[in-house]
Order: sequence, then structure tokens, then C-alpha cells
Amino acid sequence: MKRIISLLVCCFIAISTLTACGNNTLPAWADTDVLTQKAQTMIDSLNAFDYDGVAEIYNNPAVNASTFEASGEIIETYGTFESYGDVSFVADKTDDGIEFVRVIQTANYEKGKLTFMASFFKDGSVAVFRLAE
Repeated sequence: MKRIISLLVCCFIAISTLTACGNNTLPAWADTDVLTQKAQTMIDSLNAFDYDGVAEIYNNPAVNASTFEASGEIIETYGTFESYGDVSFVADKTDDGIEFVRVIQTANYEKGKLTFMASFFKDGSVAVFRLAE
């Protein structure tokens, strides 16, 4: 059952990404190299199970190290990190109209792939960081 749900989530992400990328223009401030590096820094910290480090990068009082422990448990089941895979970008706005860019980064592990989504505002601050199986 867990695999079916994971497969459905991955399919939804893929379809959403493909749909969004077809009509999506990134804002002028979005440097994809910089955004990719920021996302990978967060992923690297999570791969090292440095939950405090991820929370520090996130820099939101509502988010602390324990927020990322469940993601760390998922990563443990996938084994050792091997490499980064495909990356894509989606521009969007919050409900109150603030623009952000979502980095969708796949990562290869010894037992499979995981997809990370890290969204950043123009000032470089993190809007969202999450993991999808």
C-alpha cells in the first residue's frame, strides 16, 4: 500500500511539474544555479541527518530540527546518497501574491530515488522544504 501511495505521489509530482513547466516563466531574479545550490545544501544537510542545520537554513521560528526527523527516517530506508538527478523549476505565488520559485530536485540513493522540493523567495529565504517518496 505504501508503494502504491508513493507511486501516486511521484506521478502527481511529475504531471504537475510537466504541466507547470510548459507555461512557466521564471522571474528575472531567479538564478537557477544559485537556487539549485541552495536546495542541494539543504538536501546535503538532511542526508547528513543534520536536522539543526536544515532548520538553521530554513530560518523560520515555526520550524525546528524535529520538523525534519521524519524525512531523515525516510532517507535512512533508501540507503546511501549516490548522486543528484534531474532538477526542474516552477514559479508560483503565495496566497497573498508573493512570488517564489520551487526547485524540484531528484536524488539517487542506493535503494531508489527521492524527490525534494525547496521553494525560495526573492530575498533567498526558504518558503518550503519537503521530501516526497
